Amino acid sequence: MTGDLMSDPVRLAIAFCPLAAYLGLIGMINLRRGPFITSGGRDFMALSIGLSGLILIGPLALIMPSWSVNFYGSYAWLMMLGLYFLSVAFLVLTKRPRIVVYNTTIKNIRPLLREVVDGLDPSARWAGESLFLPTLGLHLILEEDYGTRNVLIKSVGPRQDLDGWRQLEIALVQATRRHEKQPINYYGLFLVSVGVFMLLMVCTQVYTHGNFQQEFIHDFYLDR
Repeated sequence: MTGDLMSDPVRLAIAFCPLAAYLGLIGMINLRRGPFITSGGRDFMALSIGLSGLILIGPLALIMPSWSVNFYGSYAWLMMLGLYFLSVAFLVLTKRPRIVVYNTTIKNIRPLLREVVDGLDPSARWAGESLFLPTLGLHLILEEDYGTRNVLIKSVGPRQDLDGWRQLEIALVQATRRHEKQPINYYGLFLVSVGVFMLLMVCTQVYTHGNFQQEFIHDFYLDR
């Protein structure tokens, strides 16, 4: 499944449709008037799904043994995708815990975090943007992406209590429901526009070339 991407609607659709869906989803989240909280694992998994099409027609197609397609047919591609997502799952499980807060700033999220922390661990101590919660076994730091208006709550050091991180995430989700409305984040509009552009490009190529189904069957089952 290798070749000229722009002249092949099958490869173009496989590469860009998952990515366009991911950009549209993240864009809609950023267009919310309030913050959206998710774990770092779910955020990384969503990104991996968005990039799966590019990975499939790129690195996976390059390392795919030719005999496997002849022997297993389309199941060979399913096996390669399975290998890819197993690798993603391994990375999710080995990465340090973190919480992603979309569509807010440190200035806005810090008072809510302080309120949540006071209820979970009264012995918590702040040091600038760093926070230590000895009772929950957490040590974290806040980082802000000023361009996207998103905040990353990252763990500091490998010794972290995963149950404590889960409690913190749930408490933050409940606290953000009282978060005051923020101005529209136009970064979300940019992401949605890019996603729609990708989908329109794919649809145009499919309509222009025609015979999409036949080309898909040929590439998926036979082409190496």
